[in-house]
Amino acid sequence: MGTSVLTLKIKRYHPGKEPLRWTETFKVETTQGMNLLEGLLRIQEEQDPTLCFRYSCRGAVCGSCGMEVNGTPLLACRTPVERLLKEPIRISPLPFFPVIRDLVVDMSPFFENYQKIEPYLHEKPAIPDREHIMTEDVRKAIDPYIQCILCGICFGVCPAFRREASFLGPAILAKAFRFLLDPRDRRGKDILQSVDHHRGVWGCNTVFRCVKACPKEVPPTHAIVRMRGKILKGHCARLFSRFSFLLRILS
Repeated sequence: MGTSVLTLKIKRYHPGKEPLRWTETFKVETTQGMNLLEGLLRIQEEQDPTLCFRYSCRGAVCGSCGMEVNGTPLLACRTPVERLLKEPIRISPLPFFPVIRDLVVDMSPFFENYQKIEPYLHEKPAIPDREHIMTEDVRKAIDPYIQCILCGICFGVCPAFRREASFLGPAILAKAFRFLLDPRDRRGKDILQSVDHHRGVWGCNTVFRCVKACPKEVPPTHAIVRMRGKILKGHCARLFSRFSFLLRILS
C-alpha cells in the first residue's frame, strides 16, 4: 500500500472546557502495515498533544486501547488502517462507561462487577502427597475463558445495559463460568447462586454480540447459557425432591 491520507473524526471531551464535547477532524498520512493506534499516536505527537486515549502493550494483551470506531467497539492496536481508508472514520469512547476525557473512560463499574465474583481460585483443601487432578478435556473447556483481557469491549456491544445498568456483563459472567468449570475451585453451587438473578445470567439477551466482538474469541454467551442450564437443573431437582417428599407424606 502506498501513502494515503486517513481522515479521523474524533469525539472529544474535556471537563472544565467550553464546549465540553465536540468532534474534531484530523488527517494522518498512513504507511504500510499501520494500525489505528499508530495513527492516534501520530496525531498526539504531531498535531494535538492534548488528545487523550489509553494504550500500553500495543499487542492486544493489555486491552487498554478499546474504543468505538464507526459504531463498533474494538482494539485500536488490532485495527489496520487499510480497512478505514474508504470514508472518514468516526471514533468515540466505549459506550456505557462514564467518559473521563476524550477516548478515556472510567472502567470502575466494570472492575467493581469483576470484584463481585471474586475472580481468583478458591482452592479446595489440599490432598496430602497429591496434586489436584485436571483432565485434558476440562483444561480445553476452560481455555477459551482464560483468554479474556478485560478490555470492556463486550460491555460496549451488550444491549442488556440499555435495560439494566447494573447488569454484571459478559466478561464477568464468562469469568465466573471459568471458575465454575475449574475442579480445583471449591465454590461450585455458590458461583451459580451468585449469578442467579436479573443482573446476572438472566439479564442476558442472548444475541451473541459479545461473542462476535471479543478480540480474543472468548464466548461469554455460551457460558451464560450453560450456567442457566445448570441453575434450572438444580431448581428442578429441588422441586422434584420436595414433590417426592410430599407424596411420601400423603401416601
